[in-house]
Amino acid sequence: MKKLYELFSKFNISISLWLLNLLIGLLFVSVFNLYFWQEIIAIIKPESITDYQLIGSIILFLILVINLVFNLLTSQKTYKVFYVLVFTISAISFYYIAQYNIIIDKEMVRNVVETNHSEARDLMSFSLLSYLFVFGLIPILLILKTELTDQNIWSQLIIKIKVTVVSVMTIGLIVYLNYPSFASLARTNRHLSHMIVPTNFIFATISYITEQFNKAQLPFSDIAQDAFHLKLSKPNDKNVVILIVGETARADRFSINGYRRETNPRLEKRHVVNFKQTSSCGTSTAVSLPCLFSHLERRSYSHKVGKNSSNLLDFFKQAGIDVQWRDNNTGCKGICGRVDYVDFSNNSDELFCSDGECFDEILLKGLLEQINANPNDQFIVLHQKGSHGPAYYLRYPPDFKKFTPTCQSVQLQKCSSEALNNTYDNTIVYTDYFIDQTMKLLESLPQGTSSSLVYIADHGESLGENNLYLHGTPYLIAPESQTHVPFIYWAPHQTDNKTASLMSCLEKSEDHHLSHDHLFHSMLGLMNVSTSYYKPELDVFSSCHSDHVNSRT
Repeated sequence: MKKLYELFSKFNISISLWLLNLLIGLLFVSVFNLYFWQEIIAIIKPESITDYQLIGSIILFLILVINLVFNLLTSQKTYKVFYVLVFTISAISFYYIAQYNIIIDKEMVRNVVETNHSEARDLMSFSLLSYLFVFGLIPILLILKTELTDQNIWSQLIIKIKVTVVSVMTIGLIVYLNYPSFASLARTNRHLSHMIVPTNFIFATISYITEQFNKAQLPFSDIAQDAFHLKLSKPNDKNVVILIVGETARADRFSINGYRRETNPRLEKRHVVNFKQTSSCGTSTAVSLPCLFSHLERRSYSHKVGKNSSNLLDFFKQAGIDVQWRDNNTGCKGICGRVDYVDFSNNSDELFCSDGECFDEILLKGLLEQINANPNDQFIVLHQKGSHGPAYYLRYPPDFKKFTPTCQSVQLQKCSSEALNNTYDNTIVYTDYFIDQTMKLLESLPQGTSSSLVYIADHGESLGENNLYLHGTPYLIAPESQTHVPFIYWAPHQTDNKTASLMSCLEKSEDHHLSHDHLFHSMLGLMNVSTSYYKPELDVFSSCHSDHVNSRT
């Protein structure tokens, strides 16, 4: 590193800021947007002169837009700091676009901000460091050796205004001359703007910060004040519901949904109600989790309102039900801020944890004793690590390495399709086991305890289909593999007439199209909680409870 710096110390560059911005803009358009251009060529499939003219117009358009952004965000005194940040983040973005074909938008920025140490560690690799060196450090050293030609503040301002005016006018002219083609590309390929480095993360970050500022100005709305518990069972009985929130689980990889491999050997032996056609609220945990517990439906959900309002857990707490969130993932995204929260992700248990990672079975530690010691009705959330990538091979114990060979790397493109799919499927096999262990726990509860289990995943995952990996693709263009999620209901003691009747009734809805929108209302119905926010049409249990209260107002 010292020799590299000594090499660059021989260079002394003097240049005007507007020209530096233009040259760096050319660098970004030609190098950092390699995958954008690959996508453009794949979409346009240039054959005629007109096609190549369109591509040329896009090149000029991007140069002008990026140069305009740089012109507006840099100054004589701040350009070095700005470009150190831009090249560092651009190198990282370039790596993840190359490795996983990700889309960088506001939700991806949210994912990055809300990630934890363990998740970040899984994403680190030698290749990432090499990208940081070539596309980050080398340009940064050149920038640090650059000095700007002296100009007074008025000259700087005049040049900035000239560059802005010329850029805006030229951009407007290009758009005017190519509007039909540009409009068609934009309407049918909405992901393209999220592939352009560095404007993708610059605009996404500005959008995220604006949202956070607006949310901070919004007072918390306690909409759960009218919630109360309708105690329908015997006075001395208690009701316990465990909700397992799965992580990154694809519905099409569950053998109970028809997958060719036996990934659910235990669930296949259980009598479960399997809602086969369920869609997620988002394609990332940061979006899906708050939306899943919100009274808002996906089409009307916003973080600004959703995270500043009472959620499902608040309604239960208000109704007098004891609520606990047990976590082995990246936290509850603010959902559990007002209820009991237990973080198991950094537990030191020798049986289930090592090297800062814990298997999901840790979530059951001490749970049976806790439930039995508490005489109250209880709603318990188990937030899995599940199938979280890209380090799928860390998500299950060695005994669950059912399908081989496996992918023992976070650089998924370097693994064969067979190895990658084997590793992911092994995570589903372990999830199957974890669900079954939770069922056994509920079966062991003493008489007088009514219990049930619900499993639903937050979102799915891409495993190289169309060269797309992981998740977080904007919902509008996300593949079904990221939005089609498993949703299961189960209750013990199915020889009981009431339970058997409920299960039989629910089975009639197994092929209905459901979504995360149904969870809030279904859980209220399952726990017999009344509130004006309850919608019976979104409660999957409403038509099947023989003793269900028809009016919840």
